[in-house]
Amino acid sequence: MFCEKLTEEQIRKVMNVISDDGALTILKIRTYDKSFEDAVAVSVVPEVTAKFQEDIETYQLHDYFIRGKNRAGAGSDYIYRKMMYEWFGEPYVVKYLMEY
Repeated sequence: MFCEKLTEEQIRKVMNVISDDGALTILKIRTYDKSFEDAVAVSVVPEVTAKFQEDIETYQLHDYFIRGKNRAGAGSDYIYRKMMYEWFGEPYVVKYLMEY
């Protein structure tokens, strides 16, 4: 998975770009093991706890979308995929096209 390879700096950049109001504070970045959902494919998905103004939200960054986008700006998934393409190049696009 591509999202597993994101650095903390890249995650912070993604969250700041998708922030609708630009007043984002990132409180915590962590990964978790979701093997209880899929015992065959164990993967680590970055999870971000962010504060938008007074609201604290939790986001999970997957390869092609962001889960939990209540306060994120419009087009967040598109922006996220574009940034992922810049970082991971053609293999990212090929895998996306094969899966979707």
